[in-house]
Amino acid sequence: MKKKALVLAGGGTRGAYQNGALRALRELGKDDWNIVTGTSIGALNGALAVQGDYDAMNDLWMNLTSDQIIKGKFPADFRLETLVNERNLLTSLFKNYVRDGGADISPLITRIGKMFRPEAFFASEIDYGCVTVSMSTRKPVLVTKEMMRTHGKDWLASSASAYPAFPVHKFEEGEFIDGGYYDNLPVDYALQMGAEEVIAIDLHNQPLHPVYLDRPQITYIYPQAETKPFLDFSRETLQNYDTSGYNDVMKKYGRYGGVKYTFMRQYELPEWFDRFYLELLKLETRIRNATNINERFRSDSIVTDRLKARQHKSVLSDKDIYYGFMDSLLEMIGADPYHVYSRQEAENMILAAFAGTVDPDYVYFPALYPKDVLEYTRTLDQKGIVEKILHHLFYPGHDIVPENILLTVYPYEDAAAWFLMFMMKGLVNR
Repeated sequence: MKKKALVLAGGGTRGAYQNGALRALRELGKDDWNIVTGTSIGALNGALAVQGDYDAMNDLWMNLTSDQIIKGKFPADFRLETLVNERNLLTSLFKNYVRDGGADISPLITRIGKMFRPEAFFASEIDYGCVTVSMSTRKPVLVTKEMMRTHGKDWLASSASAYPAFPVHKFEEGEFIDGGYYDNLPVDYALQMGAEEVIAIDLHNQPLHPVYLDRPQITYIYPQAETKPFLDFSRETLQNYDTSGYNDVMKKYGRYGGVKYTFMRQYELPEWFDRFYLELLKLETRIRNATNINERFRSDSIVTDRLKARQHKSVLSDKDIYYGFMDSLLEMIGADPYHVYSRQEAENMILAAFAGTVDPDYVYFPALYPKDVLEYTRTLDQKGIVEKILHHLFYPGHDIVPENILLTVYPYEDAAAWFLMFMMKGLVNR
């Protein structure tokens, strides 16, 4: 039997996402891992997973408050990844905060001591590793399960010491800082430990290790809905992370459908989709040919490329394209990204939001001088642009701007309007 690993990223309070994700994996029977690795908060969640303390994990994330982690005030918009990626970009305010010693995280240290249960941890057959960085050598320390026997609580605290916001963690073995400075999602460590299959749970919208996204032995899960600063303790944020983690796992394994937005099952594509896809191919040809405005936008398939970039995929299935446009339209109307939708519910919401644009009396364009037309379109949000294009598709004489300008400046919005028109006509003919 292949060795399976669970790999958990660091990311502060986004760790609530992993709580929801692990709940979904357990429901699906995908929790048969032999190895767990983690960094920072992923190291703590990972230790709880090794111990089988899922109730304790859920209690942590559903009841977490800032005073359980930090004593005193903390910069509300602090982002650790900014320090990791651009370490010279410290504001004067934050420099003063660091100079004064950073956050007092004694509540976090106390909580780690209560949650780490050596008897349960070492009784488990699951192997474990976490990552920290030596302050003196600036080199990574790959902590093994055996190393946890004498200083387990300290290694967990070291991995989560988000220096310089949090102080350096000091104990008998030395001085250590957050493992995210080396590897915030230790897939490589899991592979070194013998893993042959990996479930990796990232906590960042932009995957930390995109090289592993399309590997057959690696299931890579990351937040599709937007994340907040790494120490946002609001009850709503933590609940949303938990819901997102659950939904994203269910989508990854086919129980739910969708990409960013979540659908209650994997629906068959609507009967009109094939006709839309053929139109999309023709549209991308027209976009390619509209070269007289701005060459830097040229691409063989600019609309498809945008969908690929959003989904971090090199190849898109028909369902990826369908759900990609549904995501865009639901975003435009401000739909709740944490709700689980039926397809009919989502389509009805979209259609209701755009219904007025198919009225022949819709005011598609104010009275303007030609030179002011393009400037006017720049005052519109993405939904407003799609509305104008959609109206034009139903009433071809109601032009906004010449087609070559439209296809150059708003190629994706044009494609979204075509998608919406096919959806509308499909529902009428149903």
